[in-house]
Amino acid sequence: MAFVAVLLLGLLAGWAANWAIETLPPAREGHPAGQASWAWPFHRLADLVAGQGQAPPSKAAGLRTLAVWGGAFLLVTLAYWRLGWSLQMVMVALVACFFLAIAVIDLEHRLVLNRMLLPALPFLLLAGLVIQWPRAASPLLGAAVGFGLFLAIALVRPGGMGMGDVKLAGAIGLVTGLSGIWIAVVICIFTGGLAALALLVYCRLRGQSVRGQTMAYAPYLVLGAWAALYFGPELWRLYLGLPLQG
Repeated sequence: MAFVAVLLLGLLAGWAANWAIETLPPAREGHPAGQASWAWPFHRLADLVAGQGQAPPSKAAGLRTLAVWGGAFLLVTLAYWRLGWSLQMVMVALVACFFLAIAVIDLEHRLVLNRMLLPALPFLLLAGLVIQWPRAASPLLGAAVGFGLFLAIALVRPGGMGMGDVKLAGAIGLVTGLSGIWIAVVICIFTGGLAALALLVYCRLRGQSVRGQTMAYAPYLVLGAWAALYFGPELWRLYLGLPLQG
């Protein structure tokens, strides 16, 4: 029974993530902007399986749809493995899949969408209260730290980070709480730094200038959020030099 519930939750979360990726950003190839058909993710999979639309953009969209669904199933399964079947597990899984959609949109469009992030804040606050219970102040403190820290970075280095990333950091803090946001920030800075270094090396090897190159930063924030959501207590114990059990 639990397996069926996890399967259905993964199917629903994967569909929702793919629907957001397909319909919320500006105009995409394959359908006009603002056409919010609930069936777009299924159309992508059907075209891929049937061998239709094998032009590179269409095929890439179909493969991305399949990958997002697989990622959603993985995130839901991991939440069940970590927390068992519970309200906390459902919240962690749904939030993780929501951040998955944000990361993919930023990779494809270099955008963290207000139309996606801002309406979700009440749900993220509720999720933060459930996940952090009974530490009710932790979500609000986490949001303040995440938003404030990344706002400072954006002000110190204008153009290096967008306000969408600043708002995303606040939203992540809202869910992960005060302790979790520090984990998310450290992992984000570390993985984002490695990606920036890889981009620099790649451009140098090809004789290209790094000027004008852009890098999506939301995926690294999302990696940090996942680490905090799924492994926050263990990472803190590891940092403090405490045994992972007991």
